[in-house]
This record gives sequence, C-alpha cells and structure tokens, in this order.
Amino acid sequence: MKYKAISVFSVMSLTIVLSLSVTGCWTTVKDNHPLVVKNAAGPHAKVYFIRPRTERFMGMADNRIKILLDNVPLMDLVKNEYTLVDIEPGFRLITAENQTTYGPAHKIKTEKRSSGFTFLAGNTYYVLINPIDGEFRGVIFIPNLIDLKNASRLARNLRAVGQARGNAIPDLATQ
Repeated sequence: MKYKAISVFSVMSLTIVLSLSVTGCWTTVKDNHPLVVKNAAGPHAKVYFIRPRTERFMGMADNRIKILLDNVPLMDLVKNEYTLVDIEPGFRLITAENQTTYGPAHKIKTEKRSSGFTFLAGNTYYVLINPIDGEFRGVIFIPNLIDLKNASRLARNLRAVGQARGNAIPDLATQ
C-alpha cells in the first residue's frame, strides 16, 4: 500500500510538470516592438517567420530562439511553428540568438547570426530560421529569405501561431 501511494503521487507530479511545460511552448511575439505595425491599414510588409522541425534531437538548440528585429527583441520562436508579423517597410536586420553546447565538455554559449533584408510595403516575405549544426562548435541559426513555394512546402507540417492562425501560408499543393 505504501508503494502504491508513492506511485500515484509520482504520476500526479509528473502530470503537473508536463502540463506546465507544455503551456509555455508557443511562439510569442512582442506586440510593443517599435517596428511592428499595429494598424494594418497603414503601409507594412507581411513577414512570416518559419522554424521547421529538425531531423534529430539537437539538445539546447531545440529550445526557443530569440529573434531580434533591428537589435530589439521581437519574438521567441519555437521549433515546428511559424507566425506572421506586420513590419514597417525598409531595410531591417533580423538576428537569431540561441544557446548551444560546444566542445567535448559540452560547455554552453550563446550564438547570434544576423541577416539584412529590405521589406517593401504591400509585399509578403518568408524568413526561414534554419539550423546549421557545427558539431563540436555548436548549433547556430541563420535567417534566410525563401520563396512562397518553399514556405508552402514547409508550412504543411508546422503549427501556425499568433497572427498566422488566421492568415496561414497557402498550401500550393492543394490549389
């Protein structure tokens, strides 16, 4: 009887921990970012941020990635999700920042990689946040522009979150 009580308590504890960890696993966009357009009637570019699944477990690199827009935090992007943000037009620097382990001792370090893009008002862009596995150097993420065809192919297997839930990337395979 004593062991049964411990086992029920352990299962309940595990259930609570898993429930709490799952609730914090969604991409979150900072709506107060100075370059996020709040009134869609004004000039803006639609920018989808896409983070696909990885082929295998990548340790710390599987955690949320901080995305910065012109060096100001914009969102925490979760693996296997994509979202949409209306951004003021112009040349913008997108930075992906993540923690990774490196070396045979698996030390932890923060990696940052940036790419610059020019966003035009009225256009739609697809930014892929792609992992590059440097083995003992750790994993880095590089923002790259991709076309609608590739974005559509990737989005089929991803969860649309935030503004993308109502404005999903079109599935070109069904059209």
